[in-house]
Amino acid sequence: MKTLSPSLITESKRLVSAKSRFGHAIQVYDDGFGPLWIHRDSMGISGIVRAQTWEDAYGICEDEFFSEESMTIEEIAKEYGFKREHVKIVRDPLAQAGKHTAAGERICRDTDYINGRLPDGLFIRWLTIETPDADAWADNELFQESCGFRPSGPNSRDTLNHGIHARDLSGDYLDKLTPALLSELEITLEIVEED
Repeated sequence: MKTLSPSLITESKRLVSAKSRFGHAIQVYDDGFGPLWIHRDSMGISGIVRAQTWEDAYGICEDEFFSEESMTIEEIAKEYGFKREHVKIVRDPLAQAGKHTAAGERICRDTDYINGRLPDGLFIRWLTIETPDADAWADNELFQESCGFRPSGPNSRDTLNHGIHARDLSGDYLDKLTPALLSELEITLEIVEED
C-alpha cells in the first residue's frame, strides 16, 4: 500500500519566508498554487519555490534565484563566438591528410552508411570542428552549459541587464520539498493563511 506524504502547503495558504538551520534567510517565491520545490547547488540551498510543475519551478529559479552572468554580451561573444560541429572520422586508405584529418582518414559521408549503420571497423573517432562566428554564441553548447537565459528577462537585481544567468558547473538540483526533506535540512517555513 502506497502512502502519500502530507502536503506542506494548501491552496488557501501562502509561503512567506524560510530559514536555514542556522537562522539564515532562504530566498522564497510563491507562484500561488502547487507544491513546494527546493533548489540546491554546490553552494547549498539557493531557494524554495511554490509552483505547479517542476518546469515552472525551475523557470522561476532561473528568474529569481540564479546569479546574473558577470560577463557582458561582448565578452560572451568573444568567449563563445564560434559554431561547434561534431563529425565522425572514418578510415579511408586512399585519403590524404587534411585540415582536420591525418593520412588514411577522412570525415564521414552519408554514403559510408550501409543499411543505416557504419560497417564495423570504419569509425575511428569523433571530431569537434570549431568555426569562428561572432553571432553563434547563444547556440554554442559550451555557453549553454555555463549560462542560460532568464525566462522573464532581466530581474530587478541584475546590473548588466542582459537577462543571462550563470549556471553552477558542479550541478544543481530541484526537488519536491517533502516533510522528510524539510526535517533533514532543518528548514523552518513561514506559511500564512491568504487574506
